[in-house]
Amino acid sequence: MKHLTLIRHAKSNHDNPQLTDFQRPLSPRGLRDAPLIGAQLKSAFAFAPDTIITSPALRAATTASIVIRTAGLDPTLLTEEPRIYEAPLGSLVKVIHGISDKFHHAACFGHNPGFEMLANWLCGSRVIDSLRTGGVIMLSLDLSAWSAADIKTATLLTYFYPAQIGGGKDAPADAP
Repeated sequence: MKHLTLIRHAKSNHDNPQLTDFQRPLSPRGLRDAPLIGAQLKSAFAFAPDTIITSPALRAATTASIVIRTAGLDPTLLTEEPRIYEAPLGSLVKVIHGISDKFHHAACFGHNPGFEMLANWLCGSRVIDSLRTGGVIMLSLDLSAWSAADIKTATLLTYFYPAQIGGGKDAPADAP
C-alpha cells in the first residue's frame, strides 16, 4: 500500500509584473495559510511522509518549507523536482513512477491544473472539481511499486483547503 499527498502551493502574489511566474512569492494570505495546512496535516492526519518532493518554483518551495516546519517534519526529506513545474499529466505520472519503492508515503508540492488532473486520473473519475490554492489531496494506492501507479489505482482519502480550516480570503488578517 502506498500513500500520495498532493499539495497545491498556497496563494501566490501577482503584484510584481517584473517577476516571472517561476519567481512569484506567496502572498500575505498564502503566508498565513501555509502554516494552517501544516498544522492541520499534523493534528488531523498524523502526517508523516517518508519523502517530500516539490516544484522548485518559489511559491511551491516556500509552501513546502512552511508546511514541513509547521508539521514538525525532517527538512532533509525534501527534494526539488523541476518536472513538477507547469507539468502536464504525463510528466507528473513519470515523477510518481520514479519514486523509490522504499518510500510508502510521498508528499508532493506543486501546481494546478496538473495536480487536479493527476488525482482524477489516478482515481479513474473526477474526484476533485477544483483544486484550490493550498488544497491538499490525500490518496491511497493499492500497490507495492510506484511504477504501477495507473488510472484507477488510487482512492481519495480526503481533500481540504485553507478556507475549510480557518484560512482563505475571509480569514482575519491577524490569523496565524
